[in-house]
Amino acid sequence: MRRSYGLVLHSQAARLVHELALMESVVDAVVDQVGDLRVVRVRLEIGKLSGVAIDAMRFAFDVCVKDTTLDGAELLIVELAGAELRLTEVEVL
Repeated sequence: MRRSYGLVLHSQAARLVHELALMESVVDAVVDQVGDLRVVRVRLEIGKLSGVAIDAMRFAFDVCVKDTTLDGAELLIVELAGAELRLTEVEVL
C-alpha cells in the first residue's frame, strides 16, 4: 500500500525554510568566489518588499556558515526600499 504524507509547516517555520534556502545560496556564491580565503564580513541589501525576514536571515546565516570559510564572519544587513536581495560586499583576509 502506498501512502502519502503531507508536510504542514507553521507560517514561521515555512518562512525560516525560505530564508534558509536563500542564505544557502548566498553562502555558496561567496565560497565559489573567494575559495579558501577567510571571510570576515558579508553585506546584504534586502528590499522591504522582498518578503524576506531579516531576523530569519540572521539565524540562517549562523546555521549555513558552520564549517565554511565564512564561519565567524560578520553579517551586515541593510534594509532598503524595493524588492531585491543583493550581496553587495564580501570582505576577506
